[in-house]
Amino acid sequence: MTQRDVPSLYDSFALYGSGVTLVSVRDDAGDRFFIAASVLTASVDPFTIALSVGGNRDALPVITGGATWAVSVLGTQHLPLVRALTTRTSPAERLDALAATGAESSPEGPLWLPDALVTLWARAHTVLPVHDQFLLVGEVTRGSVHQHSTPLLRWNRDFRTTTAVPATRASVA
Repeated sequence: MTQRDVPSLYDSFALYGSGVTLVSVRDDAGDRFFIAASVLTASVDPFTIALSVGGNRDALPVITGGATWAVSVLGTQHLPLVRALTTRTSPAERLDALAATGAESSPEGPLWLPDALVTLWARAHTVLPVHDQFLLVGEVTRGSVHQHSTPLLRWNRDFRTTTAVPATRASVA
Protein backbone atom coordinates (compact mmCIF):
# COMPACT_ATOMS: atom_id res chain seq x y z
CA MET A 1 0.00 0.00 0.00
CA THR A 2 1.42 3.35 -0.97
CA GLN A 3 1.02 6.61 0.94
CA ARG A 4 -1.34 7.70 -1.83
CA ASP A 5 -3.67 4.76 -1.00
CA VAL A 6 -3.92 5.68 2.68
CA PRO A 7 -7.08 7.69 3.35
CA SER A 8 -6.79 11.01 5.14
CA LEU A 9 -7.93 11.26 8.75
CA TYR A 10 -10.88 13.32 7.48
CA ASP A 11 -11.85 10.43 5.17
CA SER A 12 -11.50 7.96 8.01
CA PHE A 13 -13.55 9.99 10.48
CA ALA A 14 -16.27 10.41 7.83
CA LEU A 15 -16.91 6.67 8.21
CA TYR A 16 -17.71 7.01 11.90
CA GLY A 17 -21.50 6.96 11.79
CA SER A 18 -23.64 8.94 14.20
CA GLY A 19 -27.17 10.12 14.72
CA VAL A 20 -28.28 13.58 13.60
CA THR A 21 -29.76 16.12 15.98
CA LEU A 22 -31.08 19.65 16.02
CA VAL A 23 -29.62 21.66 18.92
CA SER A 24 -31.47 24.86 19.77
CA VAL A 25 -31.42 27.59 22.39
CA ARG A 26 -33.15 30.95 22.76
CA ASP A 27 -31.99 34.27 24.16
CA ASP A 28 -33.19 37.87 23.92
CA ALA A 29 -31.84 38.06 20.35
CA GLY A 30 -33.95 35.09 19.23
CA ASP A 31 -33.54 31.46 18.28
CA ARG A 32 -30.10 29.97 17.72
CA PHE A 33 -29.70 26.44 16.40
CA PHE A 34 -27.42 24.06 14.54
CA ILE A 35 -27.21 20.46 13.37
CA ALA A 36 -24.97 18.22 15.48
CA ALA A 37 -23.94 14.65 14.81
CA SER A 38 -21.53 14.10 17.70
CA VAL A 39 -23.92 13.55 20.61
CA LEU A 40 -23.69 10.79 23.20
CA THR A 41 -24.96 9.74 26.60
CA ALA A 42 -22.37 10.87 29.13
CA SER A 43 -24.04 9.52 32.28
CA VAL A 44 -27.30 7.88 33.35
CA ASP A 45 -27.25 8.91 37.03
CA PRO A 46 -28.00 11.72 36.61
CA PHE A 47 -28.80 11.69 32.90
CA THR A 48 -26.31 13.82 30.99
CA ILE A 49 -25.49 14.16 27.32
CA ALA A 50 -22.30 15.35 25.67
CA LEU A 51 -21.83 16.95 22.30
CA SER A 52 -19.07 18.52 20.30
CA VAL A 53 -19.79 22.16 19.39
CA GLY A 54 -17.73 24.29 17.04
CA GLY A 55 -16.24 27.29 18.79
CA ASN A 56 -17.80 29.63 16.23
CA ARG A 57 -21.42 28.59 16.88
CA ASP A 58 -23.45 31.60 18.01
CA ALA A 59 -25.50 29.31 20.25
CA LEU A 60 -22.48 28.31 22.36
CA PRO A 61 -22.23 31.48 24.53
CA VAL A 62 -25.99 31.34 25.20
CA ILE A 63 -25.79 27.67 26.21
CA THR A 64 -22.72 28.16 28.39
CA GLY A 65 -24.36 31.25 29.89
CA GLY A 66 -26.95 29.02 31.56
CA ALA A 67 -29.89 28.94 29.14
CA THR A 68 -31.82 25.70 28.71
CA TRP A 69 -31.13 24.07 25.35
CA ALA A 70 -32.90 21.31 23.45
CA VAL A 71 -31.56 18.39 21.44
CA SER A 72 -34.08 16.85 19.02
CA VAL A 73 -33.05 13.45 17.61
CA LEU A 74 -34.00 13.54 13.94
CA GLY A 75 -35.69 10.94 11.78
CA THR A 76 -35.65 10.41 8.03
CA GLN A 77 -38.62 12.76 7.64
CA HIS A 78 -36.24 15.57 8.67
CA LEU A 79 -33.81 15.08 5.77
CA PRO A 80 -35.12 18.13 3.83
CA LEU A 81 -34.75 20.24 6.99
CA VAL A 82 -31.20 19.03 7.58
CA ARG A 83 -30.29 19.81 3.99
CA ALA A 84 -31.76 23.33 4.39
CA LEU A 85 -29.90 23.92 7.66
CA THR A 86 -26.55 22.64 6.37
CA THR A 87 -26.60 24.52 3.06
CA ARG A 88 -25.36 28.08 2.74
CA THR A 89 -28.56 30.03 3.33
CA SER A 90 -29.49 33.06 5.37
CA PRO A 91 -30.52 32.82 9.02
CA ALA A 92 -34.05 33.87 7.98
CA GLU A 93 -34.22 31.05 5.42
CA ARG A 94 -33.07 28.52 8.01
CA LEU A 95 -35.65 29.77 10.51
CA ASP A 96 -38.33 29.52 7.78
CA ALA A 97 -37.26 25.92 7.10
CA LEU A 98 -37.66 25.11 10.80
CA ALA A 99 -41.11 26.71 10.88
CA ALA A 100 -42.18 24.80 7.75
CA THR A 101 -41.09 21.56 9.44
CA GLY A 102 -43.28 22.23 12.45
CA ALA A 103 -40.73 23.49 14.98
CA GLU A 104 -42.36 24.95 18.08
CA SER A 105 -41.16 26.93 21.06
CA SER A 106 -41.00 24.76 24.15
CA PRO A 107 -42.06 25.96 27.62
CA GLU A 108 -38.33 26.26 28.41
CA GLY A 109 -37.82 28.53 25.40
CA PRO A 110 -35.83 26.67 22.75
CA LEU A 111 -37.36 25.37 19.55
CA TRP A 112 -38.07 21.66 19.29
CA LEU A 113 -39.59 19.30 16.74
CA PRO A 114 -42.66 17.46 18.06
CA ASP A 115 -42.13 14.71 15.45
CA ALA A 116 -38.49 14.11 16.42
CA LEU A 117 -37.68 10.64 17.73
CA VAL A 118 -37.17 12.31 21.11
CA THR A 119 -36.20 15.74 22.39
CA LEU A 120 -34.10 16.24 25.50
CA TRP A 121 -33.84 19.55 27.34
CA ALA A 122 -30.62 20.23 29.20
CA ARG A 123 -28.57 22.82 31.04
CA ALA A 124 -24.82 23.11 30.69
CA HIS A 125 -22.89 21.18 33.31
CA THR A 126 -19.32 21.24 31.94
CA VAL A 127 -17.66 22.87 28.94
CA LEU A 128 -14.20 21.72 27.91
CA PRO A 129 -12.23 23.31 25.04
CA VAL A 130 -10.76 20.73 22.67
CA HIS A 131 -8.81 22.40 19.83
CA ASP A 132 -11.38 24.06 17.51
CA GLN A 133 -14.36 22.50 19.33
CA PHE A 134 -15.91 22.55 22.78
CA LEU A 135 -17.08 19.40 24.49
CA LEU A 136 -20.38 20.41 26.07
CA VAL A 137 -21.88 18.23 28.78
CA GLY A 138 -25.46 18.99 29.79
CA GLU A 139 -27.61 17.66 32.58
CA VAL A 140 -30.92 16.53 31.08
CA THR A 141 -33.91 18.14 32.78
CA ARG A 142 -36.74 16.69 30.68
CA GLY A 143 -37.52 14.47 27.71
CA SER A 144 -40.38 14.42 25.21
CA VAL A 145 -42.72 11.62 24.26
CA HIS A 146 -40.98 9.13 21.97
CA GLN A 147 -42.01 9.17 18.30
CA HIS A 148 -41.71 6.22 15.94
CA SER A 149 -39.57 6.84 12.89
CA THR A 150 -36.38 5.67 11.27
CA PRO A 151 -33.34 7.58 12.57
CA LEU A 152 -31.40 9.87 10.30
CA LEU A 153 -27.66 9.16 10.31
CA ARG A 154 -24.53 11.06 9.35
CA TRP A 155 -22.12 8.77 7.54
CA ASN A 156 -19.50 9.23 4.81
CA ARG A 157 -20.13 13.00 4.49
CA ASP A 158 -23.83 12.57 3.83
CA PHE A 159 -27.11 11.97 5.61
CA ARG A 160 -28.53 8.46 5.39
CA THR A 161 -30.99 6.09 6.98
CA THR A 162 -30.80 2.63 8.42
CA THR A 163 -32.06 -0.37 6.52
CA ALA A 164 -33.80 -3.39 7.91
CA VAL A 165 -31.43 -6.16 8.85
CA PRO A 166 -32.92 -9.65 8.68
CA ALA A 167 -33.24 -11.23 12.09
CA THR A 168 -30.85 -14.10 12.63
CA ARG A 169 -30.70 -16.53 15.43
CA ALA A 170 -27.45 -16.45 17.36
CA SER A 171 -25.64 -19.75 17.20
CA VAL A 172 -24.20 -21.26 20.34
CA ALA A 173 -20.75 -22.73 19.88
